[in-house]
Amino acid sequence: MKDELKASLKRLGRLAQIKQTYVSVAEANVRNAEGEVRQLESAESKLTGNIQGKQAEIAYLQTATGHDVQSGERYIQALELQRRSMREQKMVEKVQEHRLHQWEHQDDAASQKSQDEISIGRFVRIRRQN
Repeated sequence: MKDELKASLKRLGRLAQIKQTYVSVAEANVRNAEGEVRQLESAESKLTGNIQGKQAEIAYLQTATGHDVQSGERYIQALELQRRSMREQKMVEKVQEHRLHQWEHQDDAASQKSQDEISIGRFVRIRRQN
């Protein structure tokens, strides 16, 4: 009986170590994703500034040719496309972070359920012995 308990505790210990490893890796991934989001936000801010600067430049050009205006507009469109893709990437990273938090919650719930079942089993065995 004690051997079964020791074996169960040993398995629980190994599971706890494995879970901690997964959690540590997941937390590192979240930190990396947060850093990337900050970089994307900074880059998006720069792009917005570039777009506004180019628009102002086009507006104040007095000797602008049609080619200059078209060139400026193409540049603005390219910056807008880049900004959109950055936003999409940021959304994907946030979704991944949300999924990670869901996984952690589910894993915690499963661990708690396992611990509860072990405790109930132990309680039942003790009651049977008495």
